[in-house]
Amino acid sequence: MQTLSSLFRKTSVRRISCQFTSSHCRTAVQQTQCRQLSSHSPRRAPRYVRFQVDPDHPFDVSRWNLQMKVVVGVLLGGGVYYVVHLEQVPETGRWRFMDVSPKFEAKLAKTAHDQLLLEYKGKTLPPNHPITRHVRRVATRILESSGLGTLESEDTAYLHHAPPRDNQWLPTSHAELPPGIEGKEWNLMVVNDDRVPNAMCVFRNIVVFTGILPVAKDDAGLAAVLGHEIGHVVERHVIERYSSMKVLLFMVSMLVNVIGVDIGLAQLLSSIMYTLPNTRKQEFEADEVGLKLIAKACYDPAAATEMFKRLGQLDKSEDTEMIHMPFLKTHPPSEARVQRLEALLPTAYQIQAESSACNDVQDSLTAFRQAFVQRPFGSADETAIWGWA
Repeated sequence: MQTLSSLFRKTSVRRISCQFTSSHCRTAVQQTQCRQLSSHSPRRAPRYVRFQVDPDHPFDVSRWNLQMKVVVGVLLGGGVYYVVHLEQVPETGRWRFMDVSPKFEAKLAKTAHDQLLLEYKGKTLPPNHPITRHVRRVATRILESSGLGTLESEDTAYLHHAPPRDNQWLPTSHAELPPGIEGKEWNLMVVNDDRVPNAMCVFRNIVVFTGILPVAKDDAGLAAVLGHEIGHVVERHVIERYSSMKVLLFMVSMLVNVIGVDIGLAQLLSSIMYTLPNTRKQEFEADEVGLKLIAKACYDPAAATEMFKRLGQLDKSEDTEMIHMPFLKTHPPSEARVQRLEALLPTAYQIQAESSACNDVQDSLTAFRQAFVQRPFGSADETAIWGWA
């Protein structure tokens, strides 16, 4: 009995041991498999593709259709052409696209001059009119003080105003230019229209409407207007806009033909994203250049800020629909322009302080004021003598 019982116990121990060992082994195998799945997932065999793009890659040129190749080629070519023709504005450092040659620019200037003569034929004041001579005096002072050129002679301007008759004498040469002038001749037209408070300058053609004179009030205000318009020519903004038309047409073409946008919507988006922002930047640049021009001409730079304040009030009285949508306007808000000009006033006054011509003018004005205060005109014991000593 003892032998059988001891044998039974040994057999039970072996079974339990075997069961425990088998269970432990299965658990160990499962843990090993789990560790392998969690730490190392099965990989595909590495594939080496030599001298070709992965066929599944989106930039596989061999899978592109003809339209895709044309679009990519046009984009790359247009991008290279755009970058090559970028230049920097000297006054502000702004980068812009310019691809018009000087020869073609001269042709555009001649065409613009002829169109202006035709458009305002019979509406301009004669060169010997007091208003025309007044505007001529201010414009000449601005141009010659900065070495930009001079206005055409009064005789030549009269020929543009009134066509010559058969027996009329024609001037054969232009007036001599003052020393230091580059030799560029500018044209002046004063349009007799009090309803238009505006002025413009296109390719050295200065056009002033009589409606701007009450807003300008005095010579300094008129100089601020003319300086701004001349600043557009100095910075070649008309040529920049002509060049930008190509970029605008390119953007519209891509939006219509590639993306499928409606042509009207494409033109609106291109105008809001590209044309209008650039136009507002050009206005700021013309403000800055014009302020420096009138400072060199010895006009009070503060007149520019006062002038734009008056223009801002005029715009508010005439414009009520788009007053809350400045992103749709070609000109920035007058408040922003005035703030920028006020920030530039110290620079403008520094320009005047460094100018010997302006110092002479200020000395003469100071002497005149002192003489007027100390010895008023019309006294019984003295005779008033008008003019400069």
